Amino acid sequence: MLGGELSFHFLNVMLMTAIVAPLVLWRYRKAVLAGMQSSAGAALPLAPALGARPRALDPAAPSLDAKLAWERRVRRRIFVAVVAALLVPVLLLAVNEAILNGLELTPANVWLIAGAALLMAVPIVGVLIALPIGRTIVLGVATLAAFAGLLVVVSMLQRVVAGEAPTLDQLRNAFVFVEYAAYTLWLPLVLAALLGARRVRGVAPFVFAGLFVFAVAPLLGVRVTQALGGMHWSAEWVLAGGIHVGAIVLALPVGALAWWRLSALARGYDAKRFSDAQLLANSWWLMFVAVHAVEQVAVHPETEAMLRIALVDTVVYLLFPFLLAHALARVDQGLARPPKRMLLVLRVFGDRARTGALFARIASRWQRFGPVTTIAAPDAAADTVDPGDLLRFATGRIGESFVTSKDDLVQRLATMDVEPDRDGRFRIDEFCCRDDTWQATVVALIARADAIVMDLRGFGAARRGAEFELEQLATRAAPERVVLVVDASTDRALVANAIAGAKAPMTVVEVRRGNARQADAAFAALLAAAG
Repeated sequence: MLGGELSFHFLNVMLMTAIVAPLVLWRYRKAVLAGMQSSAGAALPLAPALGARPRALDPAAPSLDAKLAWERRVRRRIFVAVVAALLVPVLLLAVNEAILNGLELTPANVWLIAGAALLMAVPIVGVLIALPIGRTIVLGVATLAAFAGLLVVVSMLQRVVAGEAPTLDQLRNAFVFVEYAAYTLWLPLVLAALLGARRVRGVAPFVFAGLFVFAVAPLLGVRVTQALGGMHWSAEWVLAGGIHVGAIVLALPVGALAWWRLSALARGYDAKRFSDAQLLANSWWLMFVAVHAVEQVAVHPETEAMLRIALVDTVVYLLFPFLLAHALARVDQGLARPPKRMLLVLRVFGDRARTGALFARIASRWQRFGPVTTIAAPDAAADTVDPGDLLRFATGRIGESFVTSKDDLVQRLATMDVEPDRDGRFRIDEFCCRDDTWQATVVALIARADAIVMDLRGFGAARRGAEFELEQLATRAAPERVVLVVDASTDRALVANAIAGAKAPMTVVEVRRGNARQADAAFAALLAAAG
């Protein structure tokens, strides 16, 4: 009964997260849009045009090939770091499950369980290195094949150690591994896809954390009611109040606990104890461990077994974030990291899918090389919202995020987070602006950027809002630091007219929607532009 109840409540949490997260993001977008459309008073004056700042020429700076090679080495190290961080928790999980199910503790049996759980490293690596979904799937298939092959090798060596000759029929163990992995991982991976979908991943972990706490309350409330009903001093008023007594008693503590948890996440993020990618990875691991615990409780409902499952799975869950943080902190040790470079992302507002792809393919990848700045807008909310933003939104203080005066702008520029998190990734710093403060903010960000990408897909006579940025780039930015992204929907004649004042041609790269190779080419052009 308890296993079924836990399964019911956990699945309800995931369903509610899938429904509530988009609603929260929609309300957040509405709040951002309302702030953008309001005015702070008089328009902020633009900084004097002092001429374009030329790209710094450092003879010791790494070449483009060296930067890309460094990124590839870091990505490989991150894969190893995630697998290493998961190895101890999954082995502990596998040993405990084998004992509970009466399996012989052989290396093959342990690896069958542990190897399947270790495949959770694939989506975690994907989000940590900003890998597109297609390439993440390819990585997953390759890792699955490697782990399945390893089971075959382990099973054969196991026979050799036992003094027996390995046989060809052991090759079927590869198919056994694939079958077992599919059986154990389909639900965690489906839930991870819901929680990690690009359009809601900025808010889903927080919604999940809050709903998870509230979802346990009814189950605990029933248990509390049962306990109070069995006591002499409380039985009378429990019978008078009904089965809701326990839930009523827990209502305030549970609400306080949920709010404390959300506030703690925001404080931890602001203190740089973890990055947004780490938070998502930890949420995925929590889901996997929770699904595993629920399934084991359903099979082993005995009190002793449930206590053992609860203890071991709690340790398994807590171990991973700790080990992951320490493993990621050592990823780039011994590697000559390229100089930090700041990227400014400008775009034609309005197309959420296009903007999301821009951040996923370019901005998120750039976070390994330096901080990213941009002007906040509803189309980028899913990619730039962070725990602090959500907490201010939830408490009605989102107005504090907006630049409303010259002093606000100066303070925001002075307090930009330009240092990497512990996992080596820099952050995206979005500037929320009023209708009469965004132009001065754009000018200030252009002056500070080492490389600038402007997405002009969709730019034309009907959507000329980006003309101001183009004109400012032409007069204030060194042309070699700017990369313009275009496609068939771009009015190139209008673009040429807007940047006519530039002293030299800017780099123009065509990126059609969904074309990963062209996105890679745009990213490489930006790395070259940054110097």
